[in-house]
Amino acid sequence: MRVKDGTPNVVQNVPINEFSRQKIDASVNELKEEKSLVSDLLK
Repeated sequence: MRVKDGTPNVVQNVPINEFSRQKIDASVNELKEEKSLVSDLLK
């Protein structure tokens, strides 16, 4: 994400190294688990 003149823009095709990929995947898995734990509250 970049902001130019107050306007946010998504940066496409940014390379992600293995370390970053592992951290992103771990965060996604944690969020999925948290969503599962509160799924009854979301109905």
